[in-house]
Amino acid sequence: MGRVTSLDCPRCRARRPAEIGASTCPGCGLVLDILIDLDGITPALAATIRARPRGLWRWHELLPVEDPAHIVSLGEGDTPLLATPRLAALAGIERLYIKNDGLLPTGSLKDRVNTVAISRAREIGARLVATPSTGNAAASAAAYAAAAGLRCVVLVPETTAPAKVAQARAHGARVVRVRSTFEVAAALFREAVAAFGWYSTLSTNPWRNEGLKTYAYEVWEALGRAPDWMIHPEASGLGVAATWKGFGELERLGWVAGRPRMVAAQAAAAAPLVTALAQGLEVPVPVEPGETVAESIRVGRPNLGWQGLQAIRASGGTAVAVTDEELLAARALLAEHAGVFAEPSAAASLAAAIRLRRDGAIGPQDLVVCVVTGHGLKQPEPRSADEPPAPIAPDLGALRALLAEASDA
Repeated sequence: MGRVTSLDCPRCRARRPAEIGASTCPGCGLVLDILIDLDGITPALAATIRARPRGLWRWHELLPVEDPAHIVSLGEGDTPLLATPRLAALAGIERLYIKNDGLLPTGSLKDRVNTVAISRAREIGARLVATPSTGNAAASAAAYAAAAGLRCVVLVPETTAPAKVAQARAHGARVVRVRSTFEVAAALFREAVAAFGWYSTLSTNPWRNEGLKTYAYEVWEALGRAPDWMIHPEASGLGVAATWKGFGELERLGWVAGRPRMVAAQAAAAAPLVTALAQGLEVPVPVEPGETVAESIRVGRPNLGWQGLQAIRASGGTAVAVTDEELLAARALLAEHAGVFAEPSAAASLAAAIRLRRDGAIGPQDLVVCVVTGHGLKQPEPRSADEPPAPIAPDLGALRALLAEASDA
């Protein structure tokens, strides 16, 4: 299994032994980075990994859980990387791929982080795990806690999609709805962690964050190379930061030559990374999120904003703020031309790709991977807001008449 050598501050490079259990640098305030021992990993391991049963944990030498007996898995990882010729033609990007994380066990990317976070919780003997969430992290943490036999408490804004709340409750979590925004719920959560000693699966947990590195591993294996562009819907900054780190590990091992340009796709109503990049800031200034259909990325205080901006700048990438109109249009394109039903936030990556191609940043022959981070059934309302079709009489004549109206007969 992966051996953690230290916890490092990504900014000042201060190094701490892993057993201290710290989560943030006392000097910089940034979330610490886990350093995995790569020295004993040989080129032959790549072939060994490919021969293992599919799943995220076949990469266990690169993940920070040392005892395999503590792994909590629901079969996550290895989601499809889809070539999308019809969608590619519409977007004007010949080699456009969709990484469909809507097909993970609980329907969102959060399964990648929670399989590692809950495995770590079991490894250190935690009895209760908890997180604040806009919905997907709550459902995922609840599911993995249930599989591990741990108690789970989640704090969500009162406006969280009912489907996500129902999913968390179905897994036995104690769901606390907070009459405010995610930022306020997260502040209350931090107080609760200090007061009650909960094990946190928020993005301030370095172990949890390692799960998203696996995007790099899976995309590299599927393509045999790094893409030119990797686009991720973004709230905390972790998606771009962890993927960049994962490709960096592959590069250090000599398995891949070069890394992709990283793009953070944010909702225009909550785009602190976009603003910080435009203003040349090292750390994003928190914003008060506006109303948006992008519920899952409606976050104004990115916990890993510094790391996300560093990945974007080091890669020559960018950050894009997309409107609700662009999100819903991209969501419709995914459904109708690629067969992928995404929640609105998850379509931000495609919306950003379309914008960047239109503006000339992405070339027509560039290899582009858009991560779709959540299934459409998580938040179906915007797509199903219209009245359902009126029922017809159960006879062929009525069916023929209805189909004739739409030219489907």
